[in-house]
Amino acid sequence: MDAGYFEPLPTGVWLMDDHKWALFVWEQHRQKVGGQRYSLMHADYHWDSTDDFRDDDEAQTELAKADADGLRAMTAASEYITYDSFIAPAVRRGLFSEVHFYCLQIDSEPLDDDLCDAFETPQHLHPDATSLAAAVPASPLIFDLCLDLFNHSDNYDDGDLWSDGEVLAFLEAVKHHIQAAELVTISLSFGCSGTADDTRHLAELVVPLVVEWRQ
Repeated sequence: MDAGYFEPLPTGVWLMDDHKWALFVWEQHRQKVGGQRYSLMHADYHWDSTDDFRDDDEAQTELAKADADGLRAMTAASEYITYDSFIAPAVRRGLFSEVHFYCLQIDSEPLDDDLCDAFETPQHLHPDATSLAAAVPASPLIFDLCLDLFNHSDNYDDGDLWSDGEVLAFLEAVKHHIQAAELVTISLSFGCSGTADDTRHLAELVVPLVVEWRQ
């Protein structure tokens, strides 16, 4: 449990605790390989669709101009780039050509349509794993997974986990996307993915398998 933790694993997989670091990892990868736009698949209990930049023109300018060091500093500050406000900033930076969502949260919504229109980033909402599995990315793929997807409870530090079989069945359904992705980001999300022991169990179940599939 460390909001500052993120590190690369083998085979193009990055692991983090706080999901906010995904934006920095995505942008770092894009700059490394040449600046193209990506399709994002976001599999998560939560939409993570907050746009904390929306009403602050000065912050939007800072975001647009930020180099890698600047973006890392903005992320560390946790003022505008946070655990639920990292996809919208990525859209604002032109990172994605489209976003595919598979999320179970019912008390929130996906990205604002005006934001998606302004940055030419359509979003696709998938009601189940079968729909996500059938999606055909329009651009090179980034697959983003939060372990709290596998927790029925939306209460902090409360675990009501999917069975191991259900977790593995979901992963198997989207295995081809995990294998095809240029980059995979996985968020541990301690506190949201159950108790600390629940999170560690999910990590031990999921992370080695994803790394193995990408070898």
